[in-house]
Amino acid sequence: MAESHTIAVIGGGVVGVSCALMLAREGHSVTVVEEGRVGHGCSWGNGAQYNAGSALPMAHPGVTWRALRWFVDANGPVRLAPQELHRTLPWLVRFLRAGRMEAWEAAYAALHALNRPCAALYREMLGEIDWKRLFRPNGALHVWRDMSPSALDERVDSLRTRQGVAFERLSAEQLRELEPALSRDYRRGIYFPGSGHVTSPPALVQGLMERAAALGASIRNAQVRAIEPAGYGVTLQTSTGPHGCDKVVIAAGIASRDLARSLGISLSLASERGYHITMPGTCGAISRPVTDAASAFVATPLDEGLRIVGIAEFDAPDAPRDEKQNKKLQAYARAMLPGISISQVTEWMGVRPSTPDSLPIIGSHPKHAGILFATGHGHMGISGAPMTAALITDLVAGRAPRISSASYRLR
Repeated sequence: MAESHTIAVIGGGVVGVSCALMLAREGHSVTVVEEGRVGHGCSWGNGAQYNAGSALPMAHPGVTWRALRWFVDANGPVRLAPQELHRTLPWLVRFLRAGRMEAWEAAYAALHALNRPCAALYREMLGEIDWKRLFRPNGALHVWRDMSPSALDERVDSLRTRQGVAFERLSAEQLRELEPALSRDYRRGIYFPGSGHVTSPPALVQGLMERAAALGASIRNAQVRAIEPAGYGVTLQTSTGPHGCDKVVIAAGIASRDLARSLGISLSLASERGYHITMPGTCGAISRPVTDAASAFVATPLDEGLRIVGIAEFDAPDAPRDEKQNKKLQAYARAMLPGISISQVTEWMGVRPSTPDSLPIIGSHPKHAGILFATGHGHMGISGAPMTAALITDLVAGRAPRISSASYRLR
C-alpha cells in the first residue's frame, strides 16, 4: 500500500467525491471541503448520461461556421454575453484551434481513453447493489432530421471505428422501434450500446460519498479562500478557519480557475453555463438518453422525471440566469417528443468548467507537488470522474499512471 497522507479534496461534485473515495481506498485520510451540499452543484443538474465513445470534443472541423450560425440565432443553443467577451475571447481562439482535424482527432482519442472504462469503474466503486440501483446501461441515441450523413459524420464514424467504439446507424423506422414517442421528423440516428445513464445524479454522488465515509473520509462545509503551500504540506484558509493537510486536490469546478490563479497558474477554463428543465411524470416517454445532434440538447429519463439539458451560455458564473433559455428547452422538448404533456416543470442553471479542447485538467502544480488539479470536465463529469480519480491516486502514490495523462496536463 502507498504511504498514507492527509488529503483535502476541494469540491463535492462527482469528480471530487470520486477522488475522495479512491484515495480513501488506498488508506489516505481524506476530507472533502465543500461550501454547499455534496452533489448539489453542477453534478446535480447534469444530463445524467455516461458516454462510451459517443461524446465528441465540442471543437471540431468546421466548428467556426456552425458557431457563428448559433451565435446569431436567438433561438440557438449558444449565447455569448457581451460583457464576458473580454474574458472568453482568448478561450474562443484556443477553441477554434482545437477544431483543426489533427488536434480534434487526438482530443477524441484522449477523451475516449478517459471515459471508456467509467461504467466498470463505477461498478467497482459502488458495489453491485448500488450500481444496479443507479445505472441503466440501455445505450444512448443520437438523432438527426436530415437524411444523409455529412462528410464530417463519415469521418466521425471512421474515428470511432478506429477506437473500437460500438455503434449502429439506424433508419427512421428503426428509431421508432427503439423510441416510439420520437418525432417523425427524425430520419436517421446512431445507437451506442456501450453508453447509458444514471437514474439520479445526486444519488450517485451521495452513494460514492457514503462509500468514502465508510473508509474514514469526512466532509467539511466551508469555502476555501486561499491555498498556502509550505515546505511540506498545504494550509487551506477557509471560511471556518485554517485546514492543514499533506496534499490537496482542487476539483472545484469553475472555482478552480480562481484558486489556480492565486497559485500562479492560468487555467484555460470558461464559465459555460448550462440549463435544464425536468418534467415530473414524463420519464416513461423514452427509455435512454436521446441527443438531438443539430440543436445540441439531450433528453434523459430520470427517477424524478424527464430531463432536457442544453444551452452553452458564456457568461459570468454569478450573472442572473436568462429565463428565455428554459423556454427554448421546452420548445426543444415538444419538437423531439410531440406527444408529451408539459404541465409541471422545474428549472435549473449551473456552470460547467469547460476547456477549449473538451479535455479535463488532471495533474500536479509545477512547483508544488502536493497541489493537484482535477477539473475542467465540462459536459462529461460523470463519464470522466472515475478514471480522473484513478489518475489522481496514481499521482499521489508516485506510480506510473494507468493511462497516459499527457493530454490532460495543466494548460
